[in-house]
Amino acid sequence: MLDKYNKMLDIVKWRSRNTKKLGKILFVLGILICLAGAGLMFDGAILGETTTNVAIVLGITGMGLIATSTERRAMNNGGE
Repeated sequence: MLDKYNKMLDIVKWRSRNTKKLGKILFVLGILICLAGAGLMFDGAILGETTTNVAIVLGITGMGLIATSTERRAMNNGGE
């Protein structure tokens, strides 16, 4: 019986560690995508034609990734 509870605790700890890593990855990926969108928006003609529509989509996608990451929530709660 005790072995069963130990296995369940191991699963919970594993999920907790991987969720934090995934949150950090999503946060950094969101920032990078937003910066790519800002770079395309800055010049507007980097790839030959106007790329403002692509830049807008990249910016919205990056903001969505930042909003869904758990890293942002941890920063708002005092870094817990």
